[in-house]
Amino acid sequence: MKKQNLFLMINAVILMIISLGFIFMYQNVVPRDPEDKLFGQMVTLEDDEVITNVPTIGHYTIVHKVQTAYNAKGTKVGTVYTVMAKNGYNFDPSNDFGYIELLVGIDLDNKVYVQPLKLEQTSTYVGGIQDYVYEYFQGFTFDYLLLIPVINVGDLEAGATASQSTGLVKTLVAMAINAHINRSASLSEVNLG
Repeated sequence: MKKQNLFLMINAVILMIISLGFIFMYQNVVPRDPEDKLFGQMVTLEDDEVITNVPTIGHYTIVHKVQTAYNAKGTKVGTVYTVMAKNGYNFDPSNDFGYIELLVGIDLDNKVYVQPLKLEQTSTYVGGIQDYVYEYFQGFTFDYLLLIPVINVGDLEAGATASQSTGLVKTLVAMAINAHINRSASLSEVNLG
């Protein structure tokens, strides 16, 4: 075998090893799922507890469940609440209802982070609602929630408004924070008890 071919083979093997290293790192280190993005690291959600069952009919706004988030080392990094709402602002005209489902993560320093799971609202507003979540609901403290505005992400010239959907997002986050405060108070009473 010629020296040139040997160098080409060695370089190909080196590039393949580097590529496999990047793929491995991407799979195990880079946050991809919504729950990973809450805390900026890969997490697993455990200790699943249903707070409110999902109603089968009508409109609702609920804190559905709570889970504990653990990092790759098994250390608790926070608590995750799944909040849901069903309303009349439907994404698809064939559906009777619109739907919002969010993950609300509260880390050990009581900082709140929100990631949308489902945003099925009026189709022209979905992007604006998602931008609203990413702009206003990342890394704030409980008391800052009062200062977050309910904004209109709709077309002001057309007279349309999406402030009801952004207000619903804020309400869902407030419900998760209240559930967290109530759970923390209950756990403290049990520990002191």
